[in-house]
Amino acid sequence: MNCKNPNIRLLFVSQDRDARARIASAISAESQVLFAESAESGREALARLAARRPEVLLVGLPLPDMTGVEFVRAAKRVLASCQILLIAAAGTEEALIAAIEAGAAGCVLEACDANELVGHALKLRAGGSPLSPLVARKLVERLHGRTLAHAAAAALTARESDVVCLLASGLGYSQIGDKLGVSLNTVGSHIKNAYRKLDVHSATAAVMRAVELQMPDRAWRHGDS
Repeated sequence: MNCKNPNIRLLFVSQDRDARARIASAISAESQVLFAESAESGREALARLAARRPEVLLVGLPLPDMTGVEFVRAAKRVLASCQILLIAAAGTEEALIAAIEAGAAGCVLEACDANELVGHALKLRAGGSPLSPLVARKLVERLHGRTLAHAAAAALTARESDVVCLLASGLGYSQIGDKLGVSLNTVGSHIKNAYRKLDVHSATAAVMRAVELQMPDRAWRHGDS
């Protein structure tokens, strides 16, 4: 592995004592990795993270005191430059994806042995993002779904988008009509068209889709369309 600094500092977090021992043993045989200690809980890891400033953080999930997303967000606040690799059981792919969205650099399933995990740590240092095939597939599916959703939102007219944004902000149909200076029938027509384009069937679903696409953050436009 070609790095400007051949040694990387690594912190391992797991409530499993045996797993911590296996990682320590694997690291002792790898000259490129310096073991910056281990921790058995999220809070303990955050304290060590601030003190030891490791470059790579291996996190065995679940933690006893924090969710994966909570820990990743907190760790990134403490040391933004730290690369985080999550280790979890099969069947937790959705939770892992949420943690990746929170800032984790990669994730693998528990079938990996200690030597493989050390290899993944080296890949992270080199700029890679180790992902288990199952998680990678879920990420592709989610990205595809979001691409379709954004395409649907882009197909909304300016006024349809305004109506959905105002609906998401908590206004009722009559309030939206007053805000935009249009009739209730016009509001209903815009909402019906927006439902069709967003592939939703209720105001709640439309609001959830608008929030997902961050549509309420945009300013509503003046003028009809």
